[in-house]
Amino acid sequence: MENKLCLGIITIIISLFLFTGITASFAVDRTYSIPSLGIDLFLKDDGTVHVTETLHYSFSGTSNEIYRNIPIKDPVKLENLKISTPGAYSNYTVNDKVNSKYITIDLYSNPSKTIPISGRDVDVIIEYDLLNLVKFYNDLAQLHYDVVDGGLADDVGQVNARIHLESSEGVKFVFKSQDNSLNSTWDGNTLEFTGKNVIPGRLELMMVIPKTQFTEDPPNVVKVNQDILPEMDKMQKEYQDMVNYKTNAYSLVAILLLLVCFTPLIIYLIYGRDPEIDYKDEYEMDLPTDDPPAIVNAISGNLWGKEVGEPDMDGFRATIMDLIYRGYLVMDDISPENADVNLRSITFRINEDKDLNELKTFESDIINLFSYFEGEDGLIYLDDIKKNLNSGIVISGNTGSLKDDEFITFREVYNGWKNDLISEFLDEDAMSRVFQKRGDKYLKIFAVIAIITGIIGAFTAVVDPLPAARYVSYSSFILLIVGLASFIMPQKIAGQWTTYGEEYDAKWHNFAKYIQDFSLIKDQPPESIEIWDKYLVYASALGIASKVRKSMEMILPPDITGGKAYQFHSSGGYCELSKSLDAGIAGNNQKNSR
Repeated sequence: MENKLCLGIITIIISLFLFTGITASFAVDRTYSIPSLGIDLFLKDDGTVHVTETLHYSFSGTSNEIYRNIPIKDPVKLENLKISTPGAYSNYTVNDKVNSKYITIDLYSNPSKTIPISGRDVDVIIEYDLLNLVKFYNDLAQLHYDVVDGGLADDVGQVNARIHLESSEGVKFVFKSQDNSLNSTWDGNTLEFTGKNVIPGRLELMMVIPKTQFTEDPPNVVKVNQDILPEMDKMQKEYQDMVNYKTNAYSLVAILLLLVCFTPLIIYLIYGRDPEIDYKDEYEMDLPTDDPPAIVNAISGNLWGKEVGEPDMDGFRATIMDLIYRGYLVMDDISPENADVNLRSITFRINEDKDLNELKTFESDIINLFSYFEGEDGLIYLDDIKKNLNSGIVISGNTGSLKDDEFITFREVYNGWKNDLISEFLDEDAMSRVFQKRGDKYLKIFAVIAIITGIIGAFTAVVDPLPAARYVSYSSFILLIVGLASFIMPQKIAGQWTTYGEEYDAKWHNFAKYIQDFSLIKDQPPESIEIWDKYLVYASALGIASKVRKSMEMILPPDITGGKAYQFHSSGGYCELSKSLDAGIAGNNQKNSR
């Protein structure tokens, strides 16, 4: 039980590293960043607002083009645009678009403007006048300004802004910002404020100014026949009430999302804890059951990538090894001098002296597969199997009930083998005695809901500028990781062994520990080469054949070559056949016709 819980935690950690690694690779895939932005606003007495933007660009690669889109909504007008790039050479173009000025700036390192900027920092200074930005109300003037507007191409690391007025007397202001660290101070008649990690479109300033700071009838303002101060106070109160409400709501949602992250643990505690069994042995020195290796593979094989009761390629290979061990597939003797040199020297034949009718259906599937490669001499060459599995299998009409040659993929053969094994030995009724899948079903349903919720919630901070929205984004990101981990988590974590299944699985894993423990098998080796051979077959089913074969090489006397299964494995035939089988699965996803 502890192992299952630890494995679940490890799965979440691995998912976290993988996901953050992927997102980080997207985050750094850009040419430049904007570490800082300096803004100076000068309010003139005729209502004109002179703006000076100092954009500090940091280039991580080679690039010579940046963009600045300045929003301009009617009746606001932009005049006297000037652009300079101290320390770099540049050209720029300005295009008038609907409600904006779109500026393209090309930056170069040399006077002839042929070498683009590469791996350095550049300041771009943009100056312009805004007319009709200030509104003239009956009681006060108002300035509503997007300090970091949506026309910037990237987030800004730090904003340093200064609003230069004739006097600070009677001035009131309020910010709309997602930045908790926003700090503002008066330096004489200049309002200075800073913000960090500002997203474009997320920092606005609303300011009311005494009309005495302007001429009696300023030409470059918009006049509004009403009072602004009560509206300003009302707006400020409504905004603060909204901030408080959303902050509380987002905080509550963030807490609930974090609590939901414990759902997999609850599912595990209710449905995933395995029953207590009396079995306490540390090792099994003999085969725990007489089940075919493919069934052992389906129930107690590798944990990842499959369900309990689903055989995999290790089971397919183990079935081949078992047929070699039991003599249904006869392998010719392999001499030491050619064992690792010529794969064509590894030949098989189907043992006609054996009663093939005694084989189970899934074992007959293997015999039929090998018969497809049988030559006129009655031999089956490993090299021919290796070549043909990568392209497909031609089944001649004289086998089975086929009338004409038919082309099939190895995947179809493999799936047919799995289906025959499952239908005969591993159907739902048989597996209900071994394992209960209900917990895993609930976990996968949770995973899908968590992934969808996590993706939606992760974008909350993008949609809403309030600081508390980031709490939902962070908790949604955690929920997304938990959901992904739950989705890929092996079925054995949330599922539950029956008492019989728990003991069955424990015995086979203890057997696997025994045949991998070199010090133990050295002191208490199997009684004969034949038993070693049989153990190697089941090691294939458990995915540890290579480790066991190496232990055999260290223990067996030099003058003993081992049994047929051992010879096939040590000659390199097992490895090459495995590569061919894997390639056959990967390369033949679609059925071709001849």
